[in-house]
Amino acid sequence: MKFLKTNAVLSLFAGFAMMGSVAHAADNALQQAYKSSNVKSALINVCKQETTKGGKLNAAEVNKFCSCQIEAQGKVTEAQKWEIQSAVNQKKSPSSLAFVQQQNRDLQACFGPQLTGKLKTLAESAMKSAGK
Repeated sequence: MKFLKTNAVLSLFAGFAMMGSVAHAADNALQQAYKSSNVKSALINVCKQETTKGGKLNAAEVNKFCSCQIEAQGKVTEAQKWEIQSAVNQKKSPSSLAFVQQQNRDLQACFGPQLTGKLKTLAESAMKSAGK
């Protein structure tokens, strides 16, 4: 059960990134990134700035996390975003969707075992802190 929760949380990392959870924390920075002549690079930089604020990852981990996350976010279609929103509206976990599960596997491969392990540990700790 613990493993399933952890995988769901990693899937949610992807889901939240896709749905723009960073937008709430860095709305102005994101607006500026979308005005950039290199939007992808600007989005990676916003991610790095916001992730660094958490103080949980070192610089190399932040670089890897943000590069993988933004790359994954860029591959999500509009229809897939609708599927995620529909699942949320139905009070279902987006991690139940096949394409989110595949993206989760792809993200873990991109992150590598060390960063994936660290993210799982951080997610579990956050869940405990939130009383889940």
